[in-house]
Amino acid sequence: MLPDYRVLDPAIDHLPADALQTLQTERLKATVRYAYDSTAFWKRKLDERGVSPDDVQDLADLPRLPFCAKPELLADQAAHPPFGSYVGAERGRLARFMMTSGTTGRPLKRVFSARDWGYALDRMQRRASVGPGDVVVILGPVDGLLGPSASAESAQRAGALVVLTGLYDSKTKIELLQQLRPALVSGAASYLLHLVDVARDAGVDLGSLGIRAVISAGEPGVAVAATRERLAAGWRTFVRDGYGMTELFPLGGGCRHSTSLHIASDLVITEIVDPATGTPVAAGEPGEVVFTNIVGDSQPLLRYRSGDIARLATDGPCACGFTGARLRDAIEGRVDDMIWIRGMNVFPSAIEAVVRGFDALGDEYEIVVEGPRALPTLRVRAERKAGIDASGHELERQLGVALTGAIRAAAEVEVLPFGTLGRSDGRTKRRRVIDRRGESS
Repeated sequence: MLPDYRVLDPAIDHLPADALQTLQTERLKATVRYAYDSTAFWKRKLDERGVSPDDVQDLADLPRLPFCAKPELLADQAAHPPFGSYVGAERGRLARFMMTSGTTGRPLKRVFSARDWGYALDRMQRRASVGPGDVVVILGPVDGLLGPSASAESAQRAGALVVLTGLYDSKTKIELLQQLRPALVSGAASYLLHLVDVARDAGVDLGSLGIRAVISAGEPGVAVAATRERLAAGWRTFVRDGYGMTELFPLGGGCRHSTSLHIASDLVITEIVDPATGTPVAAGEPGEVVFTNIVGDSQPLLRYRSGDIARLATDGPCACGFTGARLRDAIEGRVDDMIWIRGMNVFPSAIEAVVRGFDALGDEYEIVVEGPRALPTLRVRAERKAGIDASGHELERQLGVALTGAIRAAAEVEVLPFGTLGRSDGRTKRRRVIDRRGESS
């Protein structure tokens, strides 16, 4: 069994570097031993690597451990249904069930012991900004999704009135916001932008409702400065990212001092590696984020390849006093969304930043990659704002020039009438990249 750990204490976020290193080392050693002794999956992987739990005595030994990734876990769950052979807690201690919410591929099943689910809520409540008398509105669906479920339960535990609106239509949500005047609203970036338009059409001034903060979670968006500015202007309040992974825990978010994601370093160890080779990148350089869960007894994960691209902040503690690992300016993209165009590596976030910089363009856009895999073409489709009569051809020219300058690759551009592209319904993640490479014409 793993020890019981203290997670709720906010002082953990301000530990000196040497104390945090000691804490992580102790928990890493216990986790590796637990995973080896309690799961067939990790015993096999460590034996194949020729690593014994006794070989891990320090954080410097972390690279000796094997990576794991979502496809491997999916295969393990298929071979050992329903939850896989990497479950460490016996069935009688499992208390919560979740599934990953990705836009492509099969979802991964996630189970939590009561202990681990308590830690998820403790992590959320450790930075609680609401309490008795406050109203919290969760815009997206809750069932089976880690972020909304943990947000709702932790806010309720802190004493707030929690309003779940995932099944309501957008007009009803705006009416409820107007009536309830919540302290905090949580939803996906694309849907939060959509609700700004719905509120405007309904004659509702979101800035008059007294909302103290809006949390964007479940998809990238707030990391892009122009998107963050649009959200802050539309909601007229503080907007920050929330970050976590169903496979792990709710891990953190930004603060009023920084857009960097503050990662709960008592729950996970964070590495940044080259996506192609798995070797560590230089400090401050971008790479794939790898997490090692150092507290969980349900489905322990060592060196889990998140698929997210980010870089570690190297400027010391945040101005808020946070001393743990921080992902600088949040998530830059996804490994599986990286677009190679004639030798150039293009991140969708770079395209989003350009699109959001045009006042005449609306909030909806999509990126289409098509043609042969060896020589694909990149097409960016964006909408004019409602009521904008500017020449589509001139906007296309300007957008094309701006994109070429930003991503150093040519892109075909389409500027479409408002309402042409699909809208977020608040229930699923908005998929911006449409990959048609290799499809027959």
